[in-house]
Amino acid sequence: MADGKVPYNQQIVNNFQDIFNLLPNLKVEQMVRSFSVRSNDYMYVMYVSGLIRSILALHDLINNKINAKETEIERAKRDKEEEIEKKRKEEEVKKKKDDDAAAAAKKKEEEATEAKKN
Repeated sequence: MADGKVPYNQQIVNNFQDIFNLLPNLKVEQMVRSFSVRSNDYMYVMYVSGLIRSILALHDLINNKINAKETEIERAKRDKEEEIEKKRKEEEVKKKKDDDAAAAAKKKEEEATEAKKN
């Protein structure tokens, strides 16, 4: 210890040996194939998940466009109805003014006729 060297510990060396002995042999063809198959399965699941997610996003986009179009049609219909109602009210007001003017003219005429009689 005084010379800076760590003493040899047999228990630590035995643990390392057990660890390395328990590791799988990666050079066996069957092990390589099974890891490849597992990796391919994981990649396939990720691919299919991404595909499904994209399809759902496109479906939501289409539904959103349909809803926007329906809202636009309803708004245009409502605006047209409001415009028709506004024109109808303007015509009623104009008709009322014309009727009032005609009634006033008739009243003046009657007063003028009555004044002539007197």
